[in-house]
Amino acid sequence: MIKLQDIGTFREIPELAMHIYAGDLTALQEAKDKGWNIEEEIHLSKHTSLSPLDLALIAQQFDVVKLLVAYNVNLNVKKNPAFLRAVRYCKEEIVRYLVEQGAKLDGHNQVGSGAYLQAYYGNKRNIPLIHELGLDVKEYGGAVLRQAVSDFDKKTVNYLLEQGVDINYQKPDMVYPYGATPLTVATRMGNITMVKYLIERGASITLTEKDGQRPYTIALGMKNKELANYLKALEPIELHSIENKRCALQKYKLPKELLDFLTGDQLHLKLAPNDYDIHYIDFFNLTDTIEMKFGQQKLLLLSANVDNYSDLQVVWNPEGKGQVGCYDVEHEEYADLCNFTEFLAKPEFYLIQFLEGEL
Repeated sequence: MIKLQDIGTFREIPELAMHIYAGDLTALQEAKDKGWNIEEEIHLSKHTSLSPLDLALIAQQFDVVKLLVAYNVNLNVKKNPAFLRAVRYCKEEIVRYLVEQGAKLDGHNQVGSGAYLQAYYGNKRNIPLIHELGLDVKEYGGAVLRQAVSDFDKKTVNYLLEQGVDINYQKPDMVYPYGATPLTVATRMGNITMVKYLIERGASITLTEKDGQRPYTIALGMKNKELANYLKALEPIELHSIENKRCALQKYKLPKELLDFLTGDQLHLKLAPNDYDIHYIDFFNLTDTIEMKFGQQKLLLLSANVDNYSDLQVVWNPEGKGQVGCYDVEHEEYADLCNFTEFLAKPEFYLIQFLEGEL
C-alpha cells in the first residue's frame, strides 16, 4: 500500500509515480531521455491526479525535487504553486531550497488558500519560517487566525496575535463568505473561553458581519444565554435602549402589531405541523433586531432562529406598505411574503412557499 499523507492510500500507483515516490533518480532520468513531460499530471486514481513536482513534495523526496528543478520545472503554476505544497508537507530544508530557486511565496491554490493556511493544515512549524522568508504574517495571517479560533488552537492564536495579526480580521472567503471575525467564529462555536480571551486581547464586540450580526446577537440566535449575557454586559448601553432603537427604526415604518410583538414577551412562535419540520421561530426583541441589506434593499432582521433552517432569516421589508420577507443566507435569495398579520396567522405556509420557490 502506498500512503501519500492526506492525499490518500493507494494499492498501487503508475510506474512513473512509483519512481518519484521511491526516489529512483536513474529511472526518472531515463524517462526524461525518452520524452517524459515533467509538467503533465500523473493519474493515481479516478479522482486523484498530481503533477510530478506535487508528488515529489508530498513524498518529501528532496533529490527528486532537485532533479525536476534542474529540468526547469515550473515552480509557480497558476493555482498550484510549489511553495504551498512545500510548506504543507515538507521540512524547512526543502522549503528554503524552493524559495532560493524562485518559488513565489504569495500564490494561492484553486480554492483560494495561501501559504499560511496550507502550513496550518499541514506542518505548523513552517508558519514562522514563511514569515522569515518574506511573506508578512501580519498581512497574510488573518485567515489562519480565524481558522485557529474555530479549532480552539489557542497556541497558534496567541502566536499570531503576538506577531500583530489583526484580531478583527474579517475578509470574506469560501468558508466565511459573510465576513466573520475571529470573535464571531468563537461565538458560533459556543467557546466562551476563547470569546473571553479574544476580548481581553482587544477584539471588537460591536463589529458586525455582512448581514449585521454581531457576537451578542449570534449568541442569542444560538440560545447560549450565558454567552449572550456576558457579551451584553460589555456592549454600549445605548445598543439596548428601546427609545434609541425606536428612533433608529422609524425609517422601517414598523406597524403597531409588529412593534407590540417585538416589545412583548412571547417571542417564541410555534408553527403548525408541516412537512419541513419547522417547529418554531424565535424572534429578537425590538432592541436586538438587526439592520441589514440585500443588494440595495434595506431590511430589518427579525428572527433569531428558524428551527432546522439556520440559513433562513425572517425580515421586515419597509418598501411600499411594508411586509415580512424571507432571506436565504446560503443561496443569497430573497422574497417578500405577506403582511405581519398574515404571517402570524400561518407562518409555516409562507416559509414553505419560499422554500419551494413559489414566491
